Amino acid sequence: MFRLNLKIALRNLWKNKGYSTLNIFGLSIGLAGFIMILLFANHERSYDTWNSDAKDIYRISIKWGPGQEEYSSSPAELAPALKEVLPEIVDYGRFYVWDMKQRLVSKDKNENFVDHIMGVDSSWFNLFPYKFIYGDAKTSLLSANQIVLSQKTSELFFGKANPVGQSLLINTKDQYVVSGVYEEPNTPEHMEHDGFVKKSSPGDGWGNGNYYTYLKLKEGTDKEAFVRKLNQTFKKLPIVKEDQGLKEVEMFLTSVPDLYLHASSAQDPTKRGNAKIVTILVLFSSLLLIIACINFTNLSIAQSVKRAKETGVRKVLGAARSNLITYFLTETGIQCVLALLLALTIAEVGMPVLNQLMEVKLSLLSYSNPGQLIIQLSLVMTFVVILAGGYAAFFLSSYEPVKVLKGNFSRGTGSLWMRKTLISVQFIVATVFMVALMIIRQQVTYIKNQDAGFKKDHVLVFKVRKGDNRRNFSQIKERLLKVPGINAVSRVNYYPGVKAMQVIDRDFNGGKVSNLSTITVDFDYFKVMGMPAQRGRVFSDKFATDSNAIVVNESAVKKYGLQKLIGSKWINDRVIIGVVKDHIQKGMETAAEPTAFVVEGRGTNSADHVILKMDGANTQVTLEALKKVWTAVEPFPFQYTWLDQSFAQVYVQYIRLDKLFNIFTYVTLAIAVLGLFALASFSVQERTKEIGVRKVLGAETTDILRLINKSFLVLVVIANLIAIPVAYILSSNWLSGFAYRTSITVWPFVFASIISVLITVLTVSLQTFKTANAKPVDALKYE
Repeated sequence: MFRLNLKIALRNLWKNKGYSTLNIFGLSIGLAGFIMILLFANHERSYDTWNSDAKDIYRISIKWGPGQEEYSSSPAELAPALKEVLPEIVDYGRFYVWDMKQRLVSKDKNENFVDHIMGVDSSWFNLFPYKFIYGDAKTSLLSANQIVLSQKTSELFFGKANPVGQSLLINTKDQYVVSGVYEEPNTPEHMEHDGFVKKSSPGDGWGNGNYYTYLKLKEGTDKEAFVRKLNQTFKKLPIVKEDQGLKEVEMFLTSVPDLYLHASSAQDPTKRGNAKIVTILVLFSSLLLIIACINFTNLSIAQSVKRAKETGVRKVLGAARSNLITYFLTETGIQCVLALLLALTIAEVGMPVLNQLMEVKLSLLSYSNPGQLIIQLSLVMTFVVILAGGYAAFFLSSYEPVKVLKGNFSRGTGSLWMRKTLISVQFIVATVFMVALMIIRQQVTYIKNQDAGFKKDHVLVFKVRKGDNRRNFSQIKERLLKVPGINAVSRVNYYPGVKAMQVIDRDFNGGKVSNLSTITVDFDYFKVMGMPAQRGRVFSDKFATDSNAIVVNESAVKKYGLQKLIGSKWINDRVIIGVVKDHIQKGMETAAEPTAFVVEGRGTNSADHVILKMDGANTQVTLEALKKVWTAVEPFPFQYTWLDQSFAQVYVQYIRLDKLFNIFTYVTLAIAVLGLFALASFSVQERTKEIGVRKVLGAETTDILRLINKSFLVLVVIANLIAIPVAYILSSNWLSGFAYRTSITVWPFVFASIISVLITVLTVSLQTFKTANAKPVDALKYE
């Protein structure tokens, strides 16, 4: 029976090649978009899944007091103290914040900068069990001069050979012996790393959160119960009894698989995804697939008039309704399989576009987890066959033979309302897409044009490698200023766009100054950045006392009540000499934080990034001259970045979202037009005789067009009335995540509604025009 159904189904598909092609192509487009986003979502959710123990490994984050931010760093002394008193902790591993830096690695004459060599505990590989190609994980980090390399880094210096026992020179002075090489995991990780060394410090004291601490708990440990026990136990530690301020500390745990998408703590060096964007993309790609299925159903129903007699004859010859449903679902299944094959091809061809937009490297042909994808696609295709073909199968199989063979194909109000509902859903989705696209574009434009609080054009940033050059920078600065095209030179530790910041707590006048972001600079920093003083003045090398002064931003003035303290001593006995405008440091989701600027000196962080302002003319000539000067100062490969390009990374994900929604919206509208075309075709076929009678009675073509368009415009208006509040709620929710955001105006909703109406009128009119201009006698004669 199945073989016969298959043969007849293939014959019918071939017979109706036009509609079959539209059906298959429309469905394949929806499937292709869904598959591409599914691959991206799988990738975003695959972080650290290579580690089978990851679900039992948690990173500690801390709030140091009520109302303070949650920080991802912690004191070095915390983990060993907790392990002694909490039997649930199997092991722990830490890495040291000051060991996270780019290093110049040399092997003979082969030298390269390696970005991510981490200083970790010897127990690190007990928590993160990388597969070692050479060496032994257990003995690879026992001494301070050992280094473990990733396979990629090892091949950069030693090729394919076993490098264990070989030496590397780090930063031109420190000798390290390679103790192991590990294979890079097949899924991404929340921390970037090219190698590991033993951490350089045993700890900086309980008041310094310079470590990132991971706990491995016993399998099956209840996280919520353990967090409560963790905080209770911490308050009983001897150090807490000595330091009463530690009693206000509250600790949190985030599992390793959740760090990439769901970590919420500040000062986090881990890679961060955006769970909200992933959810939005999956939601809208699912809606795209659903309207493709609706379009498939509408096209199938539009063919129902031609299939009515076939169904009637089959029933007269004894076919049960279940046989007909099986037959029609078989036909749908064939089209869905063909659509899936075409969708896979389209997805693979279109994947480079997605890769470029989202900065990933995905491919169907080299997907790392094909079993997962096959299961997902099987479930999706089952859903698609039922959704796309189910209604048509039940609809066609329910024809009454007597009515059909008499020529009465009308199915009554039930099927009519179903068809109208389907087309309304398509336009609800299409309108939501259009509104979302316009609001996303408004927000992206707003972000691009937002006053960042500094001037980022023609500002170059590069790193100082040697400590002596920082300490003697004034002489180097004079040499740089002599390069034609360079207008100003300074240094800074955290330039705008860098999300990591130094945050300090200090006592002042019996109170506490908490959560103060601190940026270390050199003289002329504000000149380079185009940040004039709003009050007072900024640092100047003409004033010897400025090395012990402090400049604050407007947010610091408001938070700490500094209006009357300008010119007076504040924390660390530093005199506040000026106030600058707030600037965007971390991104558009985070409002300007209370920030203080200090000149590098004793007790400050190192300002190890040179920033210089160019005049913008003959940039390439200036760069070449600058390179010659700087390589004479530091004979290393010269690496630099433009501030405007690096700062753009804080909002690049929203530019990508804007581009993706462009594609989504156009595809959605195209599919909606196909569905509208199908329903208009069906309606016109059902009303052919009515149109003929109206023509005989004197109706003009414009009257017929108005009549047919009216019923569709009612559907579109209803769809817009539903879509507009839905789109408003979704847009408001999305914009609420931004500290700097545009306002929602009425115009996106008006434009989306107008576009949907114009598309409806144009599509329905084109389909109706031919029938309205046909000879009435052709419509009224008996077959």
